[in-house]
Amino acid sequence: SSTTVDQSTPRNLFGFKDGTMNIKAEESSDVDEHVWVAPGDDEKADWLAGGSYLVARRFNMTIEVWDRQPLGDQEAFVGRTKDTGAPLSGGGEHTAPDFDMPGADDQPVIPVDAHVRLVHPDFNDGARMLRRGYNFVDGSNSLGGLDAGLFFLAFVRNPDTHFIPIQTKMAAHDALMEYLKVNGSALFAVPPGIGEGEYVGQALFA
Repeated sequence: SSTTVDQSTPRNLFGFKDGTMNIKAEESSDVDEHVWVAPGDDEKADWLAGGSYLVARRFNMTIEVWDRQPLGDQEAFVGRTKDTGAPLSGGGEHTAPDFDMPGADDQPVIPVDAHVRLVHPDFNDGARMLRRGYNFVDGSNSLGGLDAGLFFLAFVRNPDTHFIPIQTKMAAHDALMEYLKVNGSALFAVPPGIGEGEYVGQALFA
């Protein structure tokens, strides 16, 4: 995922730009609000103040099945165009989606089960993540299909507010989940940085 405003957004193995809404380094106030654990966030884990939580997930992507879907269906599942990454409501990649814009059959132009709608901060109490995504291809599986997908990393201030509710919503309603399978997941506490004469995790172990 791009992490500065000067970087272009990379594509995942479904061919779509991945991480358009990622927090950028230049958004320092959002980094403070959504990434770094603040003093007092957890009275039982004051040692983590200044650090972060790292969510790690391995998604297998059923690329062969996905590639058989029409372009229009793929874009509806994601909620963005495949070529530019613009929301289906119009504009460019970084244009704010208009989730109320009407589409066909009295449905919104960005479907109710579209990925971009379900994970958008507007529907998740403003929660954002600092993401790093890595495509992988690990050969073939036992059925001869590609063993490939996305290794998803996200730094968050609090997984209870910034990740778990979003993941739960995705599992229940996201159209993309028909083409994804999570086969690895972990949560890590990342200690804060150190100063001269200090060591990593000193506030925990000292």
